[in-house]
Amino acid sequence: MSEWRVLPGVEAAAAARFADLDAVFALEGEIVAKDSITRTVRAEINGRRYYVKRYHGLGKKPLRRWFGTPRVQLEWENLQRFAAWGIPTARLVAYGLERQGGLFARGALITEEIPGTNDLHRLARSQDPRLESQPWRDGVSAQVADIARRMHRRRFVHGDLKWRNLLVDAAGKVFLIDCPSGGFWWPPFLEYRIVKDLACLDKVARRQFSRTRRLRFYLDYMQKTTLDEADKRRIRRIVGFFAGRDEDRDNAETLRAGGRRVLAPCTLALDDGRDLAIERWLRVLPGKRLTGIGRWNGQVVLAKLFVAARGSERHWLRERRGIDSLSKDGLPTPKLIASGRLEGAGFFVLTEYLDGAGSPGDAALDVLSKVFETVGLMHARSLLQEDVHLGNFLIWEDKLYIIDGDAVRPAGAARECLDNLALLFAQLPPAACSAMQPSLLVAYRKGNPDFIVDATQLETSIVRARERRLADYLDKCLRDCSLFKVARRTDRFFSVVRSEADFLAPLVADPDAWLEQGTPLKRGRSATLALVELEGRKLVIKRYNIKSAGHAVSRAWRPSRAWHSWVEAHRLRFLGIATPRPLALIERRLGPLRGRAWLVTEYCEVQNLQDFLAGHAERGAPAEVLEAARRLFTRLAAERIGHGDLKATNFILNGHELCVLDLDAMRHYDSEAAWRKAWMKDRARFLRNWPEGSALQRQFSDVLPPPT
Repeated sequence: MSEWRVLPGVEAAAAARFADLDAVFALEGEIVAKDSITRTVRAEINGRRYYVKRYHGLGKKPLRRWFGTPRVQLEWENLQRFAAWGIPTARLVAYGLERQGGLFARGALITEEIPGTNDLHRLARSQDPRLESQPWRDGVSAQVADIARRMHRRRFVHGDLKWRNLLVDAAGKVFLIDCPSGGFWWPPFLEYRIVKDLACLDKVARRQFSRTRRLRFYLDYMQKTTLDEADKRRIRRIVGFFAGRDEDRDNAETLRAGGRRVLAPCTLALDDGRDLAIERWLRVLPGKRLTGIGRWNGQVVLAKLFVAARGSERHWLRERRGIDSLSKDGLPTPKLIASGRLEGAGFFVLTEYLDGAGSPGDAALDVLSKVFETVGLMHARSLLQEDVHLGNFLIWEDKLYIIDGDAVRPAGAARECLDNLALLFAQLPPAACSAMQPSLLVAYRKGNPDFIVDATQLETSIVRARERRLADYLDKCLRDCSLFKVARRTDRFFSVVRSEADFLAPLVADPDAWLEQGTPLKRGRSATLALVELEGRKLVIKRYNIKSAGHAVSRAWRPSRAWHSWVEAHRLRFLGIATPRPLALIERRLGPLRGRAWLVTEYCEVQNLQDFLAGHAERGAPAEVLEAARRLFTRLAAERIGHGDLKATNFILNGHELCVLDLDAMRHYDSEAAWRKAWMKDRARFLRNWPEGSALQRQFSDVLPPPT
């Protein structure tokens, strides 16, 4: 059931664009804000700008699906209240929501842009000269006091009355916006909520206005000329509400509390009284370490912050010692600029910022040779990186630099150096490692000519290191970490590639709605596939269906087929075996019981193997197809992987390689005998794709690994 309303007075062109929810969710424009449940788009129609705020989920409160009012409804109702109370706000143009089976599915509201406005927080951040004008300050302060008083006298509190939610235009008129969490309260809770609203305003005001001006604001708010004892008690509560926290300066505590969504830009106070301004975060290890680009003492720096409640000093000292050791031994590393303590708690290390530097992750042999030669130099000087990987090196102006001093430590026995070298080799895909290993060993010996490499021991160490890395990676794809965003809730589980989490949020919130509106690829009892387009990108959603009550019971206690496909897709890509990139896994749950599940992958716009070879039955397959099949199945055999359903439609020819699809029956075998038995079945099934005795069957039989 869909409820959608376009308000009277909207011009015809805009009303047509905002005709219904489907049109609103298909609307394209500039994305100005987004989070896990909302996306705000700015669209321009006939010279007028509109803000389209789309809600596609309910955040971390799934009970809102059944109980309470959806946030989108609260927001449009509150905007209507503000207008009725005479509080200047953005003009509401259209609003509505959609329910499926009585449960909230999605919703949106559209407001018209207020021309020439800026939020007060941005003006404060940019040190706008208007803040220095007393008439302007007094006028704005009086308007904000009037807005707060109008709300609070009706027992209504905003819930997020911060400077960023107050817009001011060129004439100095103030507008109140963005109120999805506001509501009515009764004593004794009302007083606490009022104090919080006023404290949110004062949090920035104390850095911008004098105490006299802040007191005048409170008197305007109360419409009094003097304070009584009750006012003084309330003011003390307002001033102390956010004690220890600063709107303009962050500290170790606020950085820890920010989790993965630490805001930038931000300013940090250092123990020596100076400030460090962070412009952009590069890496965030929640609650422990953060790395970003900042400005200190007038220069651009790379800042590494250690903010853990326990162990931050230990890691800071290790970082310092690692950088000092590299510099002392003449190894290339960014120059140390400053180091010390953050104000209150935590530590920082500032190094020179190599603008435009890149990681050698997917580099050619000549760049990788520099990495291995540098590692050889480190080992020759009795140093090693405990977790050596290509991300710990940067290429800048054709020179290689070592970073991450925290992991640098003295090397022990020769076996430690060999294992460290093997770990570096294990970062490469197996095929590339085998092809480039002789050349990279030559480069390593240039840096460490006296080290004797035992080929057998090295190969054994590489295999073990790769197995450990693979096990760790497959574990990561099912837990919340820097690579994956994972949520376990009573009603659902999902794992999403973290870099794609915001982009995929609408789809993850309601995969069935997207599945139904997509282009069908397959509609079967066991699975349903559809091609969908999200912000111009083509994706495939595969839903693994529950066929009956008995099937539901049998699947309830086991990982879903989507779960297996998700894990195996990441296994293949780790091993350098082509498969469409997996983006999201979603499972419907009821406590520990599992139900319907979905898998989201990238779409490969190429033919499957069966369609491609449809016209080659007589003359046989092209040589490049046979070679691609030989490489693929040789790699699967080397890793003891059985597919379980080798239909020709489960392979697509992408350039000169075969990509593997439909991985829910795929399995890795620890036992050689078990794998051989599975491979005999897989091989026989693959050959049955073509008529007995046909040229295609004979050709593929010749290139596939033998059955025993």
